[in-house]
Amino acid sequence: MEEFRALLVVDAEKFSAHRDAQLPELHMRIRHALEAACTASGLGETWRAVRFMESTGDGILATLPHEYIPALIDPFPRRLQETLASSAAERRARGLRLRLRVALHFGLVDDERPDAPGISTATIDVNRLLDAAPLRDALGTSDPEVTFVAFLLSAELFTTYVAGGRTGLRESQVTPVTVKVKQYERPAYLYVPVPSTATGTAAPSESDPAGGAPPAPPIPSISGVTISGDGAQSAFGNTVGGDFHQERS
Repeated sequence: MEEFRALLVVDAEKFSAHRDAQLPELHMRIRHALEAACTASGLGETWRAVRFMESTGDGILATLPHEYIPALIDPFPRRLQETLASSAAERRARGLRLRLRVALHFGLVDDERPDAPGISTATIDVNRLLDAAPLRDALGTSDPEVTFVAFLLSAELFTTYVAGGRTGLRESQVTPVTVKVKQYERPAYLYVPVPSTATGTAAPSESDPAGGAPPAPPIPSISGVTISGDGAQSAFGNTVGGDFHQERS
């Protein structure tokens, strides 16, 4: 039977950039962080009794009783940020990174149906929120050593619980955005518990999630002519290939 549920979906930024052998450990760290944040938010028993929880490989999709939505909006985001921040140095020492995008929504879900539990329009919608560009950008343009989580609240959730005054989160703490994913186009509200801006340091690459990108190769100089260009170039003897630009030194 369909009932109103809170829908929580979590995805780890650049999860697949880690080595294959690290992925199971990283997934378990996501689970442990969620449980720790729920416990710190007074939702420990509720989380452990969740009826429907599904692994997405690089994240988790779960449904919770709708009466716990206020705590999921506040303080859960702050507690998740604190949990990840407190263990950041240890993860970094092991070559791991863990920053989470989180989407929250509510709606009708049959989470006990034996053949297809958790399948509903609300489930599809919360996954669309998770894929939204504003949510991805919230992490991509922030300092990876400061901001560890970014949340996107559905418009329905915001209107009922935040604007309705049913949580500790205030309207001034969220940013209205537009979500455009496939045929889904709706307003939503971005909440970053600890916002920051990216520093001038280059962001870790997909192939090296812990940082440490190799330095750029020096620009070659042949017989006093500095050669630079775009894309791949080659120079052998008196033959030059590629799009070069020459500058006399």
